[in-house]
Amino acid sequence: MASLTSTGYVLQTQNEWFAQERQFYVDIDPLWNLDPSTPDGLKMAHDAEIFYALDETLQQAYNSKDPNKAKGIDLDIVCSLTGTKRSSGSPSSTQLVLTATPGTVILSGNRFESTTTGSRWATDQTVTADGSGSATVNATCTIVGPTQADAGTITRIVDVVAGLASVTNPDPATPGSDAQRDEQLRVTRATAVGRPGNNQLDSMIGELFSVSGVRRVKVYENDTDSNAVSADNPHGLPKNSIAPVIDGGADDDLAMAIYVKKNPGARLYQAGTPFEVLVTSQKYPSNSKLVRASRPLYVDMLMVIHITNDGTLPSNADQLIKEAVMEYAAGDLIPADVGFKISGFDIGESVPYSTMFTPVNQVIGSYGNSYVTLLQLNGSSSNVAIAYNQMSRWTESNITVVIT
Repeated sequence: MASLTSTGYVLQTQNEWFAQERQFYVDIDPLWNLDPSTPDGLKMAHDAEIFYALDETLQQAYNSKDPNKAKGIDLDIVCSLTGTKRSSGSPSSTQLVLTATPGTVILSGNRFESTTTGSRWATDQTVTADGSGSATVNATCTIVGPTQADAGTITRIVDVVAGLASVTNPDPATPGSDAQRDEQLRVTRATAVGRPGNNQLDSMIGELFSVSGVRRVKVYENDTDSNAVSADNPHGLPKNSIAPVIDGGADDDLAMAIYVKKNPGARLYQAGTPFEVLVTSQKYPSNSKLVRASRPLYVDMLMVIHITNDGTLPSNADQLIKEAVMEYAAGDLIPADVGFKISGFDIGESVPYSTMFTPVNQVIGSYGNSYVTLLQLNGSSSNVAIAYNQMSRWTESNITVVIT
């Protein structure tokens, strides 16, 4: 039968169950007729199937307590022990530039619409137009998932505000993500297990990952008394400083997460696109702190692919390739058991040129012997370096597929 050993749960196969029960019969009478056509032969086969099914059920129960093996609701329960929740997905985000009469107040949640896709975007904070009649605000798509919005396409005002004249998005939206798969949740849990702690980088990272809409997090630290670049301060951060860089989530929520985990006396350094929020302690309302952090500096990826078609590719092969590239960059293309690139490109992670053949070949390799004749990233056939405070940004409109 199955057993628990020092290496874990060892399953007994159906054939082993059958052989074991057969031996019980033979031990009683070596001449016992155990042909499959006899009642005893049929009983042995039936017992072996039932006992193996019971063993499998016990194995599932055993695995349900292991975060590396649990699945579905069982994995959710294990993760809840460390305060980690499965993300139901995150919406895309972008930055809007508003033109209005000076002093016009645009409230948080004010909606705008893309003229190309009809997607709607709501402002994350309340902003006031400055003396020149301009205001810049982060906005989040009203639906969850990797919604696309090219630069200059969010131009329609849905919720009319007196004095508000126009809106646009100077840069493309940063795509959101779909609901987490089991393997992605395991990665999140591994980064968030330090959340209950205090005064350590792991606890701040875990707290930031718990904020709704957060996709990527990096927290850098310089615990030396020097600003110079060194082995202990490879990015040249100011002395005694920490630099949180976060992709996704609302500024107010991120600032509170940083506030509750920040070390006393450590300087908050804005390494990327800066934002700051005055935070008031929820426990002690008389305490307040101006929290400074940043978004990554986004590096838009321009990808050009030329493919020679052997005649087997479908008419929509170009769109299938674009979707595969987007899924690969987000970490949704490669199954977990393959073991690489299951979380996409992170903050500070360069883009290796050779790996970008993977999503392309996955599509064309499913049909025949078509092949890639040219692949370029940002105008060259080489790796794209991404600095520690940067993040690659992928949009379908920046992927060109030429099939001949």
